[in-house]
Amino acid sequence: MTALPTERAEALEALATLAAAGTTLPQLMKAMAVLEQEPSARHLKIGLSSSATIDLLGTYLRKHGLLAGARIEIVPGNYDDPIGDVERFVEQGVRHMVLLPFFDTLLPAFEAQLDGMAPDALDAREAELRARYRLAFAKARGMDSVWLATFHRLGSPAGADGQDAVAAVLARFNAALREEAAAHANIRIVDSEDILRTVGPAAAFDLRFYFRNKAPYSGVYMNELARRIAASARGFGAHFYKVLVLDCDNTLWGGVVGEDLLNGIKLGPHDYPGNIYWRMQHEFAALERAGVLLCLCTKNNPADVDEVLRDHPDMVLRAPQIVARRINWDDKPSNLRALAQELNLGLDSFVFLDDSAFECEAVRQQLPMVKTVQVPATLSEYPRVVREIRGLFLAGGIAADSRGKTEQYRQRASAAALDAAFATQEEYLASLQLAVELSRNAYASVARISELSQKSNQFNLTTRRYSGAEVEQMMAGGQHDVYSLVVTDRFGSAGLTGVVVVRYAGPVAHVDNFFMSCRVIGRGVETAIWSHIAAGAAARACTEIRAQYIPSAKNAQVADFYDRLGLPLLNRMADGTREYGVPLATFTAPASPWIEIKYAE
Repeated sequence: MTALPTERAEALEALATLAAAGTTLPQLMKAMAVLEQEPSARHLKIGLSSSATIDLLGTYLRKHGLLAGARIEIVPGNYDDPIGDVERFVEQGVRHMVLLPFFDTLLPAFEAQLDGMAPDALDAREAELRARYRLAFAKARGMDSVWLATFHRLGSPAGADGQDAVAAVLARFNAALREEAAAHANIRIVDSEDILRTVGPAAAFDLRFYFRNKAPYSGVYMNELARRIAASARGFGAHFYKVLVLDCDNTLWGGVVGEDLLNGIKLGPHDYPGNIYWRMQHEFAALERAGVLLCLCTKNNPADVDEVLRDHPDMVLRAPQIVARRINWDDKPSNLRALAQELNLGLDSFVFLDDSAFECEAVRQQLPMVKTVQVPATLSEYPRVVREIRGLFLAGGIAADSRGKTEQYRQRASAAALDAAFATQEEYLASLQLAVELSRNAYASVARISELSQKSNQFNLTTRRYSGAEVEQMMAGGQHDVYSLVVTDRFGSAGLTGVVVVRYAGPVAHVDNFFMSCRVIGRGVETAIWSHIAAGAAARACTEIRAQYIPSAKNAQVADFYDRLGLPLLNRMADGTREYGVPLATFTAPASPWIEIKYAE
C-alpha cells in the first residue's frame, strides 16, 4: 500500500487528536498548530465579548472549526464592554461574535449580595442590563451571527428546593435577555444552564482562577460551549441537513419484525428496552414537526413494516409522518441514492441512522457525503446519540415556514401523480390552480429568506448565501429589493419557496441572486414573476436589467435559465460565469397563463 505523504499523515493524526476524548490542552494546541497550516476554503473571524475572562473559548472554537474544515480567527474584546466590543468588531469586519455576560460579575459578588438587595435596586439593575444589551444588539444588527450565552449561577442554592433569591433573579434576568434578543434575527441563544447541567458544576468551574483573574471556566465547559456554537453554525457552514433516514429493526423498535412478528418486537412506554425505542420515536416525531423529512431505509418485507406502522399500539411514528421509504433487500447506499433522487435533494443533506456496523460502514465508504450515525451498542446511550442528531438539524434554528415539510413533499408527490392524467403539460399545470403571492421586502420573512439561501443549491443562480442581518440590511438600505414568493396550488401551500434579490445602481437593476426550493421547479413559477420584477425596476427609473449565472457543483440545471427567460448573453467568462443584460423597454417575460400572481407590497 502506498504510504501517505508525511504532511498528510501528520494532518490526519492531528485531526484524530482533536476528535479524541481526553486530549490535553498541550496536545490540543500542538494538533491545531499542524492543522492551521493546512489550506482551508472557509475562514471566519469570531469576536469574543464577556464580563469574564474567556480566552479558552477561543481555543476550543478554533478546535471545532478545524474539525468542521474551517479556519477560525479569534478577535478578543475588552472586559465587560459589549457595546464597545460590537463597535470595534464591526469596524474590523468581524461578521460573527459570541456575547457571554457573566451573572456573578453584574456587580462584585452579585450572587452573594442578592438576598439582601432592595427591590428598587434590582429593578434598576435589570433596566440597565436591558438598555445596555438592547444597544449592543442594535449595533450588531449588521453582523451575520451573534451567539448569546444566557446567565447561569456560580454557586449552589442554599435550600434543598433550589428556589433562593439567586434562582429568582437569574430567571428574571435571563427572561430579560431573551426578550431583548427576540427582535433580532441574527441572535442565537445558547443555554448556559443546560451546558452546566451537562458537564456538571464541579467540572465546569475552577474558582482559583475566577477569584484571581475573573476566569471561572474549565476547558471542559468551554469545549462544550464551543461545540454547541459550532453546531448552531452548522459546522461553520459545512452542512445543512434536511433528511433523516431511519432503519427499522433495532433502530425504531427492538428486535426483527420478520422474525419476532408484530407482537414480539420491543416497543412501549413502560418496559426496557422498548421504552428507549418508544422515547426515541417521540424525538423523531418532534423533528418531523419541526420540518425535518423522515424516511425509512430498511431490509425488510414491506408488508411487515406496513403492519407495524399501521397496527402496533405503541408505534409513535405512523405512515403520514414518513415522506419516502425504501423497504426492500437492496443495499443501503443504492436505496439512499434512490431516496435522494425521489426527493430531488442532495445526499449531503441526509443523515442516516442504522444499528448495523456493516451497513453504516458501507454508507460511509460509498456515500461519504451522508452523515452516518450508528445506534450505540449500549442502548442507554441511545438518547444521547439522538440528542446529537437533533442538534444537527435544529441547532441553527428553524424558520416557521420550514415546519410541516412532510406535508409539502406529499403535496408534491400528489401533483406528480396527477400529471399522468393529462395529455399536455400545460393542461396539467392549469389543473393545479397555481397561485403565487409575490412580496417585496417582507420583514416578517427575513429568517426564512436567509434559511432558504443557505439551503438552496440546485436552483440557485449565483449561490450567494445571506445571513438574516444581511437580508434586513438589504430590505432597509434603499439600494435593494428582496422579492419573496409563496406558492400555493390545489393541494395546499408550499410556503415561501423562492427569492429574487435585486440591487439598483443608477439606471441598471442588477439581479444579485435568484434561488428557489426544488419543490416548485418546473411549474412556470420561475418565469411568471419577472414581469412584476421588471415593473418594479422601471418604477425606480431603471432602463436596463442585468443578471449573472455563476456555476457551482450543483446548479448546472439552471445554467441556461436567463437564456430561457429571454435575456441576451453579454459575456461568458473562462470559469463558466455568464453575464446577461436587456433594456427594460424590450424585455418581455415568457407567459405562464395558468398562474395567478398576487402582488403584496
